[in-house]
Amino acid sequence: MPPSKGLGQVKQSGLQSGRVDPWQHFRTGDFKQRWDSSKLIVRQGRDAIAPLLALLGDPTADSETHWFTIRALGHFPEPEVIAALAAQIGEAPAYVHRTPEQSAELSAFSIETLAAMGGAAIDVLSQLLQVPQQRLLAAKALNQVRSSGVIPAMISIATDGDERVRYYAIDALGSFHSDAVTPVLLAALGDPASAVRKAAVMALGRRRDLPASHQLSQRLQPLLWDIDLAVSAQTALALGRLGADDTITALEQVLLSEHTPMVLRMDTVRALAWWCDRPGSLSVNRVDRAFTLLAQALRQFGYHPDSTDTGRPGPMDPAVLVAIVRVLGNIRCEAMAPKASQILIEQLQRSSPLVVTQAVIMALANLGQPQAFDVLLPLLSYPADAVPIHVIAALKRLDPEHSLTRVTAYLGGVSPCQSDILKLW
Repeated sequence: MPPSKGLGQVKQSGLQSGRVDPWQHFRTGDFKQRWDSSKLIVRQGRDAIAPLLALLGDPTADSETHWFTIRALGHFPEPEVIAALAAQIGEAPAYVHRTPEQSAELSAFSIETLAAMGGAAIDVLSQLLQVPQQRLLAAKALNQVRSSGVIPAMISIATDGDERVRYYAIDALGSFHSDAVTPVLLAALGDPASAVRKAAVMALGRRRDLPASHQLSQRLQPLLWDIDLAVSAQTALALGRLGADDTITALEQVLLSEHTPMVLRMDTVRALAWWCDRPGSLSVNRVDRAFTLLAQALRQFGYHPDSTDTGRPGPMDPAVLVAIVRVLGNIRCEAMAPKASQILIEQLQRSSPLVVTQAVIMALANLGQPQAFDVLLPLLSYPADAVPIHVIAALKRLDPEHSLTRVTAYLGGVSPCQSDILKLW
């Protein structure tokens, strides 16, 4: 964007009345006058192209004028306009009033403008790929054109020597379900640049349409242990989306390993959550295996770090435990709801971080299993105020009609002083 010149202090330009030539204000006016006049100039249609191109090529015009000129030209996806905008990318001709920073900004704006033109700009941008000095910026521009017409150009630079160019190519190709694109994406899984590998993983994670012959899941699984954590995490998510039968073992190794970083563990939980959340699109066996794995992780790691059992593996980050609890509490398979409820009840009997206890309480409320009511009642005397509040909310959901009566009876049988709990009701 060009620098603002105090829009609040600028008076009405008079353009609306037609008393002033819009071209005069476009060339020499302040910011507000140029903004208003550009709208009128665009309405002139193709007649405006030639004078706009002349302004863009004027080396004495200031950078703000050139910015408004590029903006106006963006309304005309004509060959001569596209060529002129392409000439602004990278090392543009020398301009008297441009700083290097302004040249860079105008170059980026030209890219955005060309990309907004869509398919009309593909040929010109593709030609710029052949110019080494402009290849990177041309690739960036083509990356923003979501048209299948960019596929040949992007395939041609998918193995470029510049990893940034390769990234733009793979990122763009990932938007298309084309047979020509698939082998390029698969090859990019082995790219030396982590950004390229990540882009390929993200793209292939959306390709559930690929036939089994591509062995997509098998080719993705090694990247769970990628040297770049961002690639590993994205791979876990991709495998979750694909939902292949052979995925669960690989995700199990990641989730249950004591050495798995928290970020990767969280995304592994998210991947398994998708399995548990869409039983209609996956086999019952796969949903059950995902559920069982999450339950195993909670039982294995779901205890407080102050536990005296030194023979157990170290605890998970509380955020991961909360994520697992929420998945179990939102299980959509009705047949698994009682099992999930029992696992969460067991978790309540362990020494857990406060945030985990709160998550378990609300998860039990979501599941709606009647046996949870009596288990939650003792937590009304929990020392942390937040817990009784969560318990009351859960009890109301579990038994909307009789919860108050049951709580009153429970508190009366335990200790009269605990009747203060009822004030929170």
